Amino acid sequence: MFHNNNDVAEIKTTSIFDSFQKLAITSSISLAVLLPGMATADEGIPRLGNGQPDLQGVWSNRTLTPLTRDRELGETLILSEAEARAWESDHAEFIDSEYAPSDPDREAGAGAQGSNDGDTDDGYNEFWKDVGSQLLQINGEYRSSIIVSPASGQIPFAEGARSAMFGNLPEGVSRNDGPEGRPLSERCLISFGTHSGPPMLPVMYNNNYQIVQTDDYVMILAEMIHDARIIRLHGEHRPELDKWMGDSVGHWEGDTLVIETQGFHPQHRIYGANAELSVTERLTRTSEDQILYQFTVEDPTVFSEPWQGELVMNARPDDEPIYEYACHEGNYALPGVLAGARRDEASQ
Repeated sequence: MFHNNNDVAEIKTTSIFDSFQKLAITSSISLAVLLPGMATADEGIPRLGNGQPDLQGVWSNRTLTPLTRDRELGETLILSEAEARAWESDHAEFIDSEYAPSDPDREAGAGAQGSNDGDTDDGYNEFWKDVGSQLLQINGEYRSSIIVSPASGQIPFAEGARSAMFGNLPEGVSRNDGPEGRPLSERCLISFGTHSGPPMLPVMYNNNYQIVQTDDYVMILAEMIHDARIIRLHGEHRPELDKWMGDSVGHWEGDTLVIETQGFHPQHRIYGANAELSVTERLTRTSEDQILYQFTVEDPTVFSEPWQGELVMNARPDDEPIYEYACHEGNYALPGVLAGARRDEASQ
């Protein structure tokens, strides 16, 4: 469906980002956030002329650590080094097996190594994926989940609210009536998952971001679908604007950039939340090559309590810019899906 892109594309787009420094969109929100272990910036971090930490550059948040924790781990957030090494080793062995030569004599529908599990329902082989090779490590601790609160490491859905995760269709539109009924990411309107943010979470590939920063604005460009968020510093929220990634406003609390967002487009749900959704993000450059990213998600109509998470954004080498993201070029899946729906209707 989606095609990268960063490893194989030939057209660099870094030159377009100078123009983002002149863009303006008014926005604001009032929301408080409490996260465990507030970050402290390293005194030796790069700074702009105005004294603010320099967040600019290309960053990646890829990690083997999942958003939600394996339920068998219960409330165990911190893993030992031995447990982390075993996790990473298991993943490396899996990758090695995926890249092993296939049995040319295997039966149709068999697994890549000739197993008869019939598991071919995967639109991508491992070549396309880029989840990294290491678990998330923060303050020297290996993490079993990105979510740090609640203690279970799970999204705290309110009773009966989980079904709202996929209810983003306009009234009177069914899934296969036309293009408008298909998922937003399938239509190349916004990235899948919440890669673009907020919150900015890793997906199975294209986990890169470029940050451009001025005295009055911060622009965060997500690699997938080249979604760009323009965050106005010290601005005022305009409730009449319903933007795909919400209406974001930022301010500095010491060396931490705090971004508060609400006003999401009605068709864009974050784990089922929308109209009452508010997200607060905190970005702290803790070293030369890392940003600590913390977030809180709130919507009392969908979640029984606010949930919080944190991960690390690692600097990419200077000679590895973000390349153009090509979405659905030459892809006939969408007309095929709709044509199949029309054929199914005609046969009934």
